[in-house]
Amino acid sequence: MNKSAKLGWKNWLSIILIGFIGQIAWAIENQYINLWVYSQSQNAEHITWMTMASAVAATLTTFFMGALSDRLGKRKIFIAGGYVAWGVSVFLFGLMSRSNMEWMVGAGSASLMVGIMNTVVDCVMTFFGSTSNDACFNAHVTDVTNEHNRPKVESILSVMPLFAVVAMIGIGYILGLPGDGTASAKDIAQPWFYFFLIFGVLTTVIGIAAFFIIPKDDIAPNRDEPYFKNLIYGFRPSTIKKAPLFYIALLSFMFFNIATDAFMPYYLVYFQKTLGMGNDQFIPAMGIIMGVASLLVILVGLFMDKIGKLKLLIPSIVIMFAGALIFFFVTSYPWVVFAGCVLMFGYLIGTAVLGAELRDQTPVQDVGLFQGVRMVFAVMLPMIIGSNVSLWCFQSTYINDYGETTRLPDKWMFLVVAVSCLLAIAPALWLIIKVKKTPVAPTAIPVQEPDNKKAE
Repeated sequence: MNKSAKLGWKNWLSIILIGFIGQIAWAIENQYINLWVYSQSQNAEHITWMTMASAVAATLTTFFMGALSDRLGKRKIFIAGGYVAWGVSVFLFGLMSRSNMEWMVGAGSASLMVGIMNTVVDCVMTFFGSTSNDACFNAHVTDVTNEHNRPKVESILSVMPLFAVVAMIGIGYILGLPGDGTASAKDIAQPWFYFFLIFGVLTTVIGIAAFFIIPKDDIAPNRDEPYFKNLIYGFRPSTIKKAPLFYIALLSFMFFNIATDAFMPYYLVYFQKTLGMGNDQFIPAMGIIMGVASLLVILVGLFMDKIGKLKLLIPSIVIMFAGALIFFFVTSYPWVVFAGCVLMFGYLIGTAVLGAELRDQTPVQDVGLFQGVRMVFAVMLPMIIGSNVSLWCFQSTYINDYGETTRLPDKWMFLVVAVSCLLAIAPALWLIIKVKKTPVAPTAIPVQEPDNKKAE
């Protein structure tokens, strides 16, 4: 495919609109659903269940659907149709309230059933979201971009999660969410129902629109190998030898995302429950953190291609490390907000740099085939390792409203973040050195180019 540095308005529209709505759905799945489940069960372990199950579901889905989209030479139908079903699954969360679970199994088992049913719906949502977004939209972005416009596109994509969080929090605030942390499960269930309904409908509508705004597929079907053989393509030693820089970037991304997933599933609960922030503090704090981090990332992103993205990799990891350390040592409101700005800024820049570099190292004719290995090391393992290590490190326990002793997210998760950031530096340095020693641009290998995904 002959690609110029200019994307064209249709490609930009599809990247921005579909990418943004997808990030709203992922922001709900990775963050507000955690608050929803906690409000109905008051048990942080249910969040860990969902995180792990979602990680496995996302990885398996991306394996099968990424390879299938490459084999068929189709992206559009999977993206558009997936978004339509994705929106329906978002709405289903609103039906998994404690009151409905009590009606089904009685009060004694309601908390457990809240965790089980929300985990099931989360896996269904993840299937459609990973099919449309992780496997096919990510591959679509790689298909239509190149090394000249990719840093700018990746910077825009990297700030979309923050804009998505702002939209999510804004609608939630209008509906009275996430609440002050003291409202009963029954009282808070109705506004949550409307919250999931609004964003479910929005995601479905954009899925319908995607049939019209995504340009016609322009990729050749890849049927050279049997379908099931393609599933393990990214794990073959011969594949690793052909694209070593892809796997070095992936290794750094794995440790970086372990750091991310050590705090991301729990930090909203940490703000509300552990630090005791009501909406009068929580909403302004989130607004400042998201606003400042987004502005800084946009400013840096405008010049990322001129600066050279890999020059920003180590600084971004160090900044995220610094934000985690500040969080570990402070609890006062101004310092918490400052720590949040630092942590999120480092996280977003690091994600943009590693995401763009990973795309640059992905063989262009096999983009879908590399989505599975990317999901294993950049999504599944980080989500399982990061969330569980933090859960094991929590030192705070309390008896909730239902008489259950549960763990409460606390500052120790930020120490896990800091350690994981340090582990990400070694492969990041290795990547930088190897790229400098590479005499030819990686994408100059006959047909080699890019791809990537977040969860949250």
